[in-house]
Amino acid sequence: MFRRLGTDIIQHIRKNIALYLIILFAVLTGILSGFFTAGTVDALQRSALMDYLKDFFQNLELEGIHRNSVFLESLWQNLQCTFFIWLSGLFRFGIPFVFLFVGMRSFVIGFTIGFLVGQYHFGGFLFTLLCILPQTLIYILCVFGIGVQALEHSVDQLKNHRFHSPGEQQMRKCRQYTMRIAILFALLLVGSLLEAYISPLFFKLFRWVFD
Repeated sequence: MFRRLGTDIIQHIRKNIALYLIILFAVLTGILSGFFTAGTVDALQRSALMDYLKDFFQNLELEGIHRNSVFLESLWQNLQCTFFIWLSGLFRFGIPFVFLFVGMRSFVIGFTIGFLVGQYHFGGFLFTLLCILPQTLIYILCVFGIGVQALEHSVDQLKNHRFHSPGEQQMRKCRQYTMRIAILFALLLVGSLLEAYISPLFFKLFRWVFD
């Protein structure tokens, strides 16, 4: 089964290499933009963010982490991102919006990593590596896949606009598209679970970074 899945993925990449490259460009552009933007934050904003992180880790000693709240917040963010990309892919004019939403999600990731590493240097790098990177890799891969699926469906809508495909065929394609998005969203839940229940186990190791 896994061999068949791998073969299908490779064939899909070969067939839609241009779409993969476009979404890859959106992801990289978003991450790099966020990373460099983190380095241009003014002193007041930088101080406010650092004070927030300091207070967070101080409160961590007293109250601990409300893991269910973290999970629900992460779930909500991922749901919003997935919904808007999926919605964009339903329409033939949604192509630029797919690019935009994928780039925005990637920007947040790049900014977070850029700020932590830029302001806390080696300590921030270690914190990112152990507490941020595991779920972030899942998020990036899933958003990448969701973006490709949405772009493919939007392009298909654009190509078939003049041919007036039967309604039943259009509905079947839409159901298949939605099912693929749902599967990728389910994988995003794995990242949310890591973010809420696994990564916080290591937070206390990095209290010294944010003091």
